[in-house]
Amino acid sequence: MVQKMIHQKEEVLKKEVKKVEVPKAEIQKVEEQNEPSYVTDSFIETFWDQIEGAVSRTRDYREQRQELYLQAIKETTKFNGVYLKTLKGLFEQTTKLNGDLRKGLFQNNIFKTNESTHEVTESLKSHVSEAASKLEELSLTPINSAFDLIERTEKLFEQNSEAFIDYTNEALNAWEAVTDNYLKQARKTHQNIAHRLEDSVRVLVAPSK
Repeated sequence: MVQKMIHQKEEVLKKEVKKVEVPKAEIQKVEEQNEPSYVTDSFIETFWDQIEGAVSRTRDYREQRQELYLQAIKETTKFNGVYLKTLKGLFEQTTKLNGDLRKGLFQNNIFKTNESTHEVTESLKSHVSEAASKLEELSLTPINSAFDLIERTEKLFEQNSEAFIDYTNEALNAWEAVTDNYLKQARKTHQNIAHRLEDSVRVLVAPSK
């Protein structure tokens, strides 16, 4: 009998506790309502959003300039390579044509000189051809060397430009992380100062009880 009465009392207590309990959602709403709203928040957020947007646009503009610069260098190097190749081919054709003309004139002179004796041998023809080839090769050597030097210089300039931009980007990326952290802390500090000022004003203008 006693146990039954105790059990009934426990049931009654549980029901009373359930009635007293306040839903968590309502508690959260009350806490949110109790949190003060600050007039300066919208101004501060807009101000720092504009600063961060300007910093981001500056970074994008810098990257675009770097890409355009490298693209211009590559296109120029490519065009110069085609131009030098064409020019080199023209020099080779001209030199070869001049060599053929010299060889032909040389052979004609030899034929005329030895017309009476008809003693032009195959070995002499071979020497004439070899001499003409050597002259052609010697005349092309400085031109080919100059073209090769120009091509290597342009390639080296392109590689150095890419390496310099990569190095610059690495350094700037490190500073970008520092800048982002600074902007974040500056925004937070600005908000804290503004909130303290508003809280002080509220205390001063609050009606005395």
